[in-house]
Amino acid sequence: MQTSFVLFFIIVGLFFGVWKRWNELYPTLLFWIIGNLLYCTLLHNYRVWEFRPVGIDHLFLPTHTVIAIAITFLISPFVIVVYLGRFSKSILKKVCWIIVWSLTFQAVETIAYYNQSITHHYGWTLTWSFIFNIVTFSILPIHQWKPWVAWLLAALNISLLFIIFDPPIPK
Repeated sequence: MQTSFVLFFIIVGLFFGVWKRWNELYPTLLFWIIGNLLYCTLLHNYRVWEFRPVGIDHLFLPTHTVIAIAITFLISPFVIVVYLGRFSKSILKKVCWIIVWSLTFQAVETIAYYNQSITHHYGWTLTWSFIFNIVTFSILPIHQWKPWVAWLLAALNISLLFIIFDPPIPK
C-alpha cells in the first residue's frame, strides 16, 4: 500500500511539479525532512503512528523505518515542487490549496488506516492527522517567506503535541 502512495506522489510530482523552482524550494524541503526525521528519532519508541507493510510493501518497504525514509526522501521532494511550486499569491487560493493538500494527505492516510498499513497509538486519531496536515501545509509556505517564523511555529506545535500526548522524553 505505501509503495503505491510513493509511486502516486512521484507521478504527481513529475507531471505537475514546478522543477525550475527547485533551488528556491530546497531549503523548505530540508525543513520538512528535518521535521520528519526528528519525529522518527524522538518518538522512536513511542510512535503515535506507525507504518506497516501491506502487500507489495513487503518487497520494497518492509519496515516502519524504511517506509518513513521513503516518505521523507521520495514523497516529500515530489510534493514540495507541486505544493509550493504552484502556491498562489491570492489569500483565498492559498487557503484552498492548503485544504486541498491537507485533504489529499488525509485521504491517503484514511486509505492506509483502513488497509492497516498505518496504525495509530497513544490517542492519535485520523482527526489529529488532519489537524497535523493543516498545520504542516500552513507552516511550509511560511518557511518560504520567513524561515525563523516557521521554525518558531514548528517548535510551538511540537511542544503542544508533547504536552497533549505526553510521550516519554528519550534518554
